[in-house]
Amino acid sequence: MQTLADSLRVDRKALNYHVKDKQTLLGLVAMDAFTARFSGADVRNAASWEDACKIYGMGFFEGVLGVGGLAEYLWFGGSIAAWALEPTEALFERLQCAGFADETATRLVSLLISMSLSHARDAAQATAEGGRPRIRALKGALLEEDPAAYPHLRRVADLGVNTYGSKQMEVMLDLLITGASARLERNESPLPC
Repeated sequence: MQTLADSLRVDRKALNYHVKDKQTLLGLVAMDAFTARFSGADVRNAASWEDACKIYGMGFFEGVLGVGGLAEYLWFGGSIAAWALEPTEALFERLQCAGFADETATRLVSLLISMSLSHARDAAQATAEGGRPRIRALKGALLEEDPAAYPHLRRVADLGVNTYGSKQMEVMLDLLITGASARLERNESPLPC
């Protein structure tokens, strides 16, 4: 903390007043790096609510992934959540105009954030471990089994699909949007915007 205070040319006590400990400091650094990569400015101008969800989700994913090892220090509660007000407001506006009820939109945005955050942390861990840990673990487990057992898992393991990158995020977003579209067609109707 003293080194940081010195480089900022502030008194250590002043720094300690705003930043209580190393955990808080790393969280602030992570949040700053995240917001530099994810502004969400294009959410409002997306061609459709589906595109708005894709832009938001992919931006969130890339923002978290971009902070690398600091991803574990991102915390989206309390006053730190202010980073997301504008893009999230824009997304809710697009969902309302599409006809989603507020409760459904809230659940959809929550799922979108959880999915993007989880996948980004998963991808960051895979990068840190230098590969695809799920495939490695599956192949390791299959080595200990009868070669004739688990033919489907063996086929999938041999395929070696990369489930950690942007392509996986795109598939996840497509599945989420397909489900949301089906729900919208069943239960809700567009509102005038």
